[in-house]
Amino acid sequence: MAQIETRKFASDQADRRLGRLAFQINQTVKSRDAEAVHDLRVALRRFSQVLRVFKPCFRGKEARKIRRELKQMMDLAGEVRNCDIALKLMAKSRRRDITGLPPKVQDLRREGERALIAFLRHWVDRKSSLKWRGVVASTTTTNGEAFARATIARTAQRMLPRMAQQFFKRGNEAAKTKASPHELHQFRISSKNFRYTLELFTSLYGPPLNSSLEKIRRGQRLLGDINDCETVRDMLSHYKATDELTLWLKKRQRRKIEQFQRCWTETLAADGEVRKWNALLRRPEGSLRETRKPPARAASVSQTASRPPVAVA
Repeated sequence: MAQIETRKFASDQADRRLGRLAFQINQTVKSRDAEAVHDLRVALRRFSQVLRVFKPCFRGKEARKIRRELKQMMDLAGEVRNCDIALKLMAKSRRRDITGLPPKVQDLRREGERALIAFLRHWVDRKSSLKWRGVVASTTTTNGEAFARATIARTAQRMLPRMAQQFFKRGNEAAKTKASPHELHQFRISSKNFRYTLELFTSLYGPPLNSSLEKIRRGQRLLGDINDCETVRDMLSHYKATDELTLWLKKRQRRKIEQFQRCWTETLAADGEVRKWNALLRRPEGSLRETRKPPARAASVSQTASRPPVAVA
């Protein structure tokens, strides 16, 4: 695995996530419920991140067209998702004086749903999945040849520690007591990109990375709760929302901010945490095995070099 060329690794990861996206698009067209829309947005982000991280490996014009369509899909799904969040939080608030609001949000959701489903059906009818597979399977490149031909272990060692350094720097800024909801949202976006990038490399790093990712997920769940409150407050500002509901959302947001600050301080800002991440990301599991091969085995290894390679799942 560690010695696979980056271009091959990128193509495999893109194909796998495109398959998941195509499946989720069909599921969303069928069910249209909140869970399906949420899962669609996750699939969109994961596939988009492959194209972003391994951008030099894919043909520019075709890949850019795919990214534009992904953004359109994400925006449409986001409108529906915002309505789902608003309905969920209004139900949690248990305010009796907001009976007129849920029907209005439900109408807004139905309008957004129609636009989203029409776009998804058009995507399916055009057989976009097959066309996109052709793009991700062809990883010819001109400007990024060195990047594409490097082993995936080498690419990970160059890329991930630098991303981790930026993640911790931004996280420390976001966890400050005076950070605004907007600043926290910006960190949430960069945190998601970092996590989705790391998930691309779990087969390379193994269980140690999987356990470390859970720390990021905990913080992201709280950041998502914080942003949900901000999103709903902004949405309801277009209606005659009650002062009690707005106050409830503000209190909930403050509580979630405090929880995020504690979570960050106790986990990712703990002593030695940055060093642990750097040590992990600089030594992919595959490269560790290679560097520990006894010299006496060098001859036997060279003798097996001519054997047919084992297919990678």
